[in-house]
Amino acid sequence: MKKILVLSDSHSYFDEALKIFEEEKPDIVIGAGDGIKDIDNLSYVHPEAKYYMVKGNCDYFDRSHSEENLFEIEGVKIFLTHGHLYNVKRSLSSIREIGKQLNASLVVFGHTHKPYLEKDENMILFNPGAAEDGRYGVIILENSNIQLFHKQL
Repeated sequence: MKKILVLSDSHSYFDEALKIFEEEKPDIVIGAGDGIKDIDNLSYVHPEAKYYMVKGNCDYFDRSHSEENLFEIEGVKIFLTHGHLYNVKRSLSSIREIGKQLNASLVVFGHTHKPYLEKDENMILFNPGAAEDGRYGVIILENSNIQLFHKQL
């Protein structure tokens, strides 16, 4: 079993990200942008967790992270992006389509600051909400079984 913390849009509210991490004590952290420095700093404070992260539209000066990441955890294929490249504030059709093209089981994004969960037979779209508001997501993976939760401090 893996416990995954999903953070997005912390916007330099590192203290919120740290409180959330210490509340949840995850095995893995997924950072969906607009606060990439916060996730980097979290990885220095808590190096025991594994980190996957992307930069968002407000992470202007970051040159060490990409805007998209495709990876697998416990047999679950995950596509991670901030969401601005796919106009998620207007519609989720583009991000849904790229998820299908990549054959992702789970698409994680941020940008809207609003928690979101959509499940269909083949794919899940998940936005944890804005960490700057104390909102975050938790994913429990066990034997390819996916449980998702929206939480708030």
